Amino acid sequence: MITTLFNNSARRRVRVSAFTLVEMITVVGIIALLVALVTPTLVDVIRSTRLSSSGDSLQNRLSLAQQNAVSKSTETEMRFYKYTDPDSDKPSTDLFYAYQVVETPNGGNPRPASEVYYLDSGIVLSADSNLSPLLQTAAAQQEDSNQNYLFVPPTGVGGSAVSYAALRFYPDGSCRLLNDDTPGETATAAALAFTVPPLATSFMTLVESRTLDSPTTPSNFYCMQIDSYTGKVRVYRP
Repeated sequence: MITTLFNNSARRRVRVSAFTLVEMITVVGIIALLVALVTPTLVDVIRSTRLSSSGDSLQNRLSLAQQNAVSKSTETEMRFYKYTDPDSDKPSTDLFYAYQVVETPNGGNPRPASEVYYLDSGIVLSADSNLSPLLQTAAAQQEDSNQNYLFVPPTGVGGSAVSYAALRFYPDGSCRLLNDDTPGETATAAALAFTVPPLATSFMTLVESRTLDSPTTPSNFYCMQIDSYTGKVRVYRP
């Protein structure tokens, strides 16, 4: 008898504390509604964070190039590599996907001063003249004396299909822009190929590749303006 009463009491407690099917459906519906409301904002935050991370990394590498030029008293370039990436959302378009710090001692053969850095997936340096005046001149990559290319993309595209824009830093901390698509092989020719750009057009912009075809300025961007005389970088965000 006592056991029967105990079991009946336990079953009553279970029935009283349980959720009904209607309550469960209501809770699930509220959660689904909240997720639907929050998801667009969360996606925008993730995209903005990814763009900021890519921009901050590039800014740090520019500082590295300047420090290398000053500390080693040798000319050092930041090269921005432009090529096609079959795995991107713009598989048939040449875009700036990677960059590298390169030493060019007295206009001699270039040698890597850092590893190659790749922008995050979906992020590129805009080649648009309104967004990146610094990247309007791109020279074809040339083989060195050993018939090797300084940079070969991991996408199956050969080194001969790569072009690059460049900023060259000097031992005094200043920098100049590659302004000739055939810079030449001699020290004099290489020196003449680099000029000081006006401050008003001395900037480049990181954008999401999905916005490249938009006729208007993208709502999310990371713009860097570089003072050629000091090498200082100023960042602009929306």
